[in-house]
Amino acid sequence: MDGKALAARLMPEIKRHADELKQRGVVPALAAVLVGHDPASRQYVKNKQRAAIELGFLSRVIEVAEPDARTDSLLELIEGLNRNSDVTGILLQVPLPEIVDKFALFDAIHALKDVDGVSSSSVGGFYRGRWGRFLPCTPRGVLTLLDFYKVPVDGARAVVIGRSDIAGKPLAIILGGRMRNATVTWCHRHTRDLKEICRGSDIIVSCVGADVGRPFLITADMVKPGTCVIDVGFRRIGKGQFTGDVDFEAVKQVAGWVTMNPGGTGPMTVLALMQNLVDAARYQLDLPRVEYSV
Repeated sequence: MDGKALAARLMPEIKRHADELKQRGVVPALAAVLVGHDPASRQYVKNKQRAAIELGFLSRVIEVAEPDARTDSLLELIEGLNRNSDVTGILLQVPLPEIVDKFALFDAIHALKDVDGVSSSSVGGFYRGRWGRFLPCTPRGVLTLLDFYKVPVDGARAVVIGRSDIAGKPLAIILGGRMRNATVTWCHRHTRDLKEICRGSDIIVSCVGADVGRPFLITADMVKPGTCVIDVGFRRIGKGQFTGDVDFEAVKQVAGWVTMNPGGTGPMTVLALMQNLVDAARYQLDLPRVEYSV
């Protein structure tokens, strides 16, 4: 499953809708808040900036040193971005330091600017089985991959591994809800018998992105023939080197579908952010969200 190619296919559609906004005098503008120096976070922000520039969007990164990160000061920063009419979307890059109240920060983001779908107003939509205003970027990208590659989801047995607020947790809810109707087992690094659970699944989505004591979390012996395997995990293994949760070379021998990594869910997450940014600008003009060909 080539997310890079699919993202390239959909970028002209995003640009067309962005050009329509520009004719109304609106340029989608992203403000990304980056706390600390997490390598994966910095790489994602870099990729997001590149895509925004390619589309002619405005994009800026507000970097906050980890020792300076406090809930009150970050709340003040977010409120300033909420009031700034030149900012159409706000992204708070995770992970955040443990000392920070991330949920207070999530909920402080204006409902019409919440392009990562983390505020209570956004969560309420997909929790109830509806799109709402925004889907978190990674789940939206995964759904687009599943739709484009025509993976049977309705009634399928799916396992989602991971419980972050922007990937595993919303994906489990969305796939198991009325939007996709899968039967979902939600797991994490502490789950017992993970191999057996995966072996009984039609769809495996791994969103761990951390060292689990072995080279890959998902290996070929955990995958039954024909399974769809989605690798959301992303971690640094050396200077300029990143890997995912899935042993791609081995798993592709048995899986029916498997995402590349890099080149799978990463480009689709960035694409989804650009889609959400266009929608945010449209919402602020009282326009509905865009419907895409996929």
